[in-house]
Amino acid sequence: MSPSLFERLASLDRLTGTEETLAHYFEASYPSLAFQNLETVVQGTGVSATSVTRFVRRLDYADFRDFSASVKSEVEANFDRPLQRGTESIPDGPGMEMVQHFTRATGDIQQTMDTVSTEEFTQIADLLADESRPLFLISVATGRTLLHYFYLLCKYQRGNVHMLSGIDMNSHELVDLTADSVVFATAFDRHPMPVEATLKLARSRGATTILLTNRATSPLRIYSDHVLLVQSDPTPRFKSRATMLLMLESLLAGMEHRHPERTLDRTRLIEEGSDQLNMFIWPDR
Repeated sequence: MSPSLFERLASLDRLTGTEETLAHYFEASYPSLAFQNLETVVQGTGVSATSVTRFVRRLDYADFRDFSASVKSEVEANFDRPLQRGTESIPDGPGMEMVQHFTRATGDIQQTMDTVSTEEFTQIADLLADESRPLFLISVATGRTLLHYFYLLCKYQRGNVHMLSGIDMNSHELVDLTADSVVFATAFDRHPMPVEATLKLARSRGATTILLTNRATSPLRIYSDHVLLVQSDPTPRFKSRATMLLMLESLLAGMEHRHPERTLDRTRLIEEGSDQLNMFIWPDR
């Protein structure tokens, strides 16, 4: 698989002023960039056609036509919807639906382990574990359900963590968002506008932003200081969230590893609270 546009941009160093202008324009105008011709890019950036062509070649595209075709392919692959995917073929036999799904999820897990940046994971785990920095969590739809699970277990690890409840309440809950804050967002398959708006707001206030996604060319990346990319097979109409769940659990393990005594103290308090509130059935002692 060839590198995505964002991966190519990230690999560059020592950009000239003109190249910085073009790099920023490419990021800011994605995904509509896929449908812009050379003249549009020249007009939008104020640089010459020769400079644009030279820059896309530095990004390892053959020419602007190759660049445009590649970005279009990325957009088509990363902005598809469940209705655009066909019904998958399942071999005959008892339980083959389970076997096929588990096999595919196992492949997603292995690919994620092969491609994820352990350095990025370590930095993100450090940020999430830092109780001195308010932590805000944002996602939508199924991603929000998984992130709420992360939030509940995160309460065992640290305090000062806030799960954003919805777009109608986010402005109130984000009133305390400052440069010391950390915003952790997840996005699976789609690119939710409420998540984009929250990341933009966080960046405007100087907060540190983290994105967990399965889309290599997510437009949300440009508002994120740190990105964790998990793999998901694009074949099924409804893709497996296994890698995203495992990544969230891995981050929880990383947080506990950094502050085991704090986790133990908070777990004891939560258990005591559960007992006092008569939440669970336990054998007589």
